[in-house]
Order: sequence, then C-alpha cells, then structure tokens
Amino acid sequence: MKKHTILLAILVLGLALIAQEMQEEAVAINIEVPVRVFKGKDFIDNLTIDDFEIYEDGILQKTESVYLIKKTNIEREERSELESEKIVPEVSRHFLILFEIIDHFPQIKEVLDEFFLNVLLPEDSLIVVTPLKTYNLKDDAFSMMPKDQIARGLYENVRKDVRKGNAHYKSLISQLSSPLNSESLYWNIMRQIIEYKQFYEKGFLEFAEYMKGLAGQKHVFLFYQKERIPMSKNTSAAYKYGMMKNVNFNENRVIEAFSDSSISVHFLYITKEITGAYGLSDSKSLGGREIVDQSEVIVDTFRQISHVTGGITESSTNISWSFNQAVQASENYYLLYYKPQNYKADGTFKKIKVKVKGQSYRITHRSGYVAD
Repeated sequence: MKKHTILLAILVLGLALIAQEMQEEAVAINIEVPVRVFKGKDFIDNLTIDDFEIYEDGILQKTESVYLIKKTNIEREERSELESEKIVPEVSRHFLILFEIIDHFPQIKEVLDEFFLNVLLPEDSLIVVTPLKTYNLKDDAFSMMPKDQIARGLYENVRKDVRKGNAHYKSLISQLSSPLNSESLYWNIMRQIIEYKQFYEKGFLEFAEYMKGLAGQKHVFLFYQKERIPMSKNTSAAYKYGMMKNVNFNENRVIEAFSDSSISVHFLYITKEITGAYGLSDSKSLGGREIVDQSEVIVDTFRQISHVTGGITESSTNISWSFNQAVQASENYYLLYYKPQNYKADGTFKKIKVKVKGQSYRITHRSGYVAD
C-alpha cells in the first residue's frame, strides 16, 4: 500500500509538472517597449504600426499596438487587425535626478527651474540625489508651495550638499600639488582619491528592483563630472590605468536589471574640469606632473548603460543644454506592444531589437526583459 501511495504521488506530481509546463507555454503576455526614433536630433513623430519591426532574440514578432506619447498624452494609437484587446498604456512618470559632481555649477539653478516650470506635472514623482542626501518630492508638494519656490529651495540644498559633500575630495586633490609631499604620501593620497567615489552592484540592483515595481515611465538623469588628477609623468601606463575609477559591478547584470525594469538612463557627462583644487594651466603648481583623466572607464560604462536602456548620452560643458536634450527625448516616444512567440517564464533575458523599415534612423529602446 505504501509503495502504491508513493507511485500515485509521483504520478500526480508528474502530471502537475506537465500541466504547469503546458500552462507556461500557453501564457500570452504583452511586452511594452518605449521607443524613440531620431533623424539627427529631431524626433520622428509620423511613424505608423506598419513602419516598425520588433525582434526578440533575433525572431521577428507581430507588432500588436503602437501609441505615440508626448509628455503624458496619447497623441495617436494603432492596433493590428488581429488584436481585439485594447491596451491602456500607463503614461505616468517617475523622475530621478542624480548629481555625481564635484563642483557646484550655477547652471543647476537653470536646470531645476526649467524642470519644475516646464516639465514636472503634479502627478509625476521626483527623487533628487546629491553627494550627501536624497530628496523625495511629496505628492502634495505643489498644493503646499509654488513650483518656483520648491525649485529654489531644492537648488539651495543641492548647492550646499555639493560643496560640503566634496570638501574632503577637493582637499585631497589640492594636497597632490604640494611640493612637500613624499612619494609614499603622494600614493597614499592617490589611493584615497580612487576609493572616494565608487558604484556598487548591490545598490544598482536594489534600485532597479524598486523601480520595476512602479507603473509608468521611469527616467534617470545622471550628471557626472569629468575627474582629472595630477599624476607623476614617470608613472607607467599600466599603473595609470589601475588608478582610474573602475566599475565595481557586473555590467551585464546591471544592464539586464535596468532594461527589465524599463528604466531610461540619460547620461549627462559634464566635461568641465574640476576647479578650485589646482591650476591646470599652471605648470609650476603641478610640480612636473601631468593631468590624467581618471573617469574614462566609468564614463564608458555609463554610456553603454544609457544606450541599452533607451536613454541618450550628451557630453558638454553646458549643463542646461545637455539636460534640455535629455528632457526632450524623455517627453516624446512610442510605446510598442507585442506578444512573444512561444513565451515561457524561464527566467532568461530576452533581447529586443526594434527597426524602422527602409530607414536608417537612430533608434533607442531598452535592450530586453527577463521572462519571469
């Protein structure tokens, strides 16, 4: 009797697993892909459902629906003839502005004024991260205080945080040009500078998981300032490379997590040099040292993350201009929907590629999703 009971349990379990596999194979889900199409810097807004091709892992998919979105308005919608179910896109917006900068820039005031007065809507959410603190705009903020007053207060907080948060870093940079430094002290300072700001995988993945739980469109504006430091001219090329800011995370894991969460990362690289710490044009103050770009590796990584999440990258000394380009990109886009062929929730990352038939437009979109 016991043996029969065990065999029966195995049989039932086996049937359950088969049913589960059949259920997994039969699942039909809609994959949403925010897509931006540009000719030069201009967004192309006259495309139709027949203009797009969507590929998943290299296999052409059937485009079910296309919506043209401007800000939070659905300007136009199309569905395939076979698509009976009307999708209601979630066009609410979540913004995060991240200031990874060393210097305070007066142009930040222009950025925040423009954002609050002409971009941010009452139903949007906003988080601002400085070198010291995180600021989360409350839902009822606009009912309690005028937009311009909120922007002014936030700017003052950013200005104070940037100056206070980077005081030690600038002190270290300043010490490098001192003629009294011994060789051992010099390299000790260099190591402290390398360790001063780092990006870790755990924080990225936790952020992506949090953002995945939010409905709507998610935009990150990352301001990152070029970091250049004086280094001995006798330093070997290998050692110079080793002293650069490196990424402390698996790039592919972060890219997949951000893509799966449908986060668009707009990377705004400020090429203006760090000021107030040493004179780049004063050869005497450099003590025979040369200026080395310390941020090259991490900048390349963030450019890649921006590209595969459907964001844009701008490099400029003009913060306001760069931000304006990113904002325009975030406010105009298409939402494409398709049902993957033979979908199975197997936890693997599915690669997405969107094309416009017969055109060589610049197209940005997230690189894929996790089938879970």
